[in-house]
Amino acid sequence: MTSMSGTHDKRRGGATAGPTVLSWLARLNGWRERRALRRALARMDAHLWADLGFDEAAAREEMDKPFWKG
Repeated sequence: MTSMSGTHDKRRGGATAGPTVLSWLARLNGWRERRALRRALARMDAHLWADLGFDEAAAREEMDKPFWKG
C-alpha cells in the first residue's frame, strides 16, 4: 500500500505515516504566531526594538520575512 506521497515503508509492510492533522494545525498555528509577532514588531518604535535586543536593521530584517520563514 502506498501513502498519498507515493512512498512505501517496507519495514512495516504498509504505508508511511504522512503529516497528521495535529502536525498541520501546529504548523498553521506557528505561521499565525509569526505573522502576529512581526506585525507587532512593525508597530513598535526604535526604543522598543532596543529593549527587545533588536537594532533597526535586525528588526527590519525580521519584519520583512514572510510568515512561513522561521
